[in-house]
Amino acid sequence: MPKAVVILCVVYFSHLAFPAFMKNRYVVEVENVLACPNNKQIGSPIRNIKFLRYNRTHKSLTYDFTYSRLLDEKIGGSVTVERWGDGGWIGIPFMGFQPNICSYVLRFFGSVWVQFHRSIGIKHPDKCPIPAGNYSVKDFVIDASEISVPFWSGRFKFTTTFQDVDTRRTIYCLIYIIKITEVF
Repeated sequence: MPKAVVILCVVYFSHLAFPAFMKNRYVVEVENVLACPNNKQIGSPIRNIKFLRYNRTHKSLTYDFTYSRLLDEKIGGSVTVERWGDGGWIGIPFMGFQPNICSYVLRFFGSVWVQFHRSIGIKHPDKCPIPAGNYSVKDFVIDASEISVPFWSGRFKFTTTFQDVDTRRTIYCLIYIIKITEVF
């Protein structure tokens, strides 16, 4: 019986504390955007990447890239997250490999996906598949004030990777360095 009371208390207080934690306001700043370290080994590496800061909340991104393949059910992807701490990056479980990355991202992060693909000239960015081809991102404005994240304060590295579902060969990889500060 005492064990059940303890478990009940933990569940009850977790229920109260977790939503309060998630209701705090955060300021999100994109500090940098980089090609992945293995960029040169990717069949179609990201080229001419330039990240410009206008102010704390508005940045712009310019780069050239190639989707060497149609982004359809045969292309999956993942997002790894690491938090800066103890002098290095510490991995945090986030979004493991998902087959059919186009449909997955469109479903859960649709507005960002559509906005990005519209900016590179995709005729129907709200539908999958996304055509293979050479693309240029030109002065894509990153408005961090529109980013809401369920994280705690700190510096984070988000690595987005698109891969062939069968071979896991990488076709696209980009890193975002993001700083999250809690507002009291």
